[in-house]
Parts: sequence; C-alpha cells; structure tokens
Amino acid sequence: PVPNSNTTPTQGARILSKAPQVHVMLQGKGGVGKSLGSALIGQWHQVKGVPFSMFDTDPVNATLSGYRALPVTRLELLDEENRLDTRRFDQLMEAIVAERQNVVIDNGAASFLPLSHYFVENSVPEFLASQGRELVIHSTVTGGQAMLDTLSGLSSLCTQMQNEARIVVWLNEYFGPIKAEGKNFEDMRVYVENRERISG
Repeated sequence: PVPNSNTTPTQGARILSKAPQVHVMLQGKGGVGKSLGSALIGQWHQVKGVPFSMFDTDPVNATLSGYRALPVTRLELLDEENRLDTRRFDQLMEAIVAERQNVVIDNGAASFLPLSHYFVENSVPEFLASQGRELVIHSTVTGGQAMLDTLSGLSSLCTQMQNEARIVVWLNEYFGPIKAEGKNFEDMRVYVENRERISG
C-alpha cells in the first residue's frame, strides 16, 4: 500500500514493516478488480522477497486461486445457506495468528456483507492488533456504472470498521473515470469525510 500524501516515503516503509500484516480485499460489488488487486499485493511480496501466504474466500468466483504462481489456499467461509460459518472463519484466524508473516485474503462480493459484519461485531481489528498483527482493508472504487455502489461499499467500511484497521483504496478507471459532477475521487464526500481513515 502507498502511504497517503501526509506520509513521507521513509514513514511509509516503516509502516509496512512494523508488524505482520493481514491484507483483506473487501468490496460489495463484483467484477471491479478485487482479485486483480489481491494478486498484485501477492506479486509485490514475491518481488520483494517478503514471506506471505494467501487465501481465496470468494464463494462464487475463485479467481485468485487461478494464479498458479501465487501460494493461494482456497477456503470456503459460507455455509450452504450463504451464512458465514464462524468455525471456518475461526480456522482462518488461527492460521493468521499461527503464521508470523503477512497474509493476503481475497473476498468476493457475495460474502462482503457477512464477512465485514463479522469483522465489526467480533472486533477483529482489535483482536489482530492484540496478536501483533495489523489489519489492512483494501477496497476498490471503480468508474462507470458501478461507481456509486463501490463508493457506498467504501463508505460503510470507513464508518463501521474499528480504527485499528487501516484502509487502502484502489482506484480502478477501467470502466471509466472516477468522476461525479465534475469532482475527482479526492473531492468526493466519501473521501473528504473519511480522509483520516484512508491510508493510501
């Protein structure tokens, strides 16, 4: 993740290396580049030689699992009725805590609401911080028809997620520029109101 404009490059490097990080891609809209972003985070770790592991928890499109050059483990978090299976999630938390390295988790649109609610209701950011881990939530905002939906998903993460979680926004202009009423993303209400929550 790139530090925001208030952070110098050396501060950014210190942020990246202070504790094992748990990178989770969360966005309620499908097809906006979540798995691509997760794959890029994984590739960054590979290029830098930073030990890491990856989990694909998308119940519908296991796209990340298709990247054979990445160390991806497939993990089904939803039960047959599309509810979050807390036992499976507990297994994921145990794996994260057991590994003293960074973890990347790709999550699908179908499990966005149950997983984000579970994070908030069970104070997962606080728990991970107590275990010496830093939670970094990644969320994609895209241009085009999905822009309002992705902005809404980002807004809910910024307002509901505990402060222990850092939030990184991926701006994906593949479907069009991220502009509304002449405003760029940095001028939009969701960014202006949550600027302190967004790390990059």
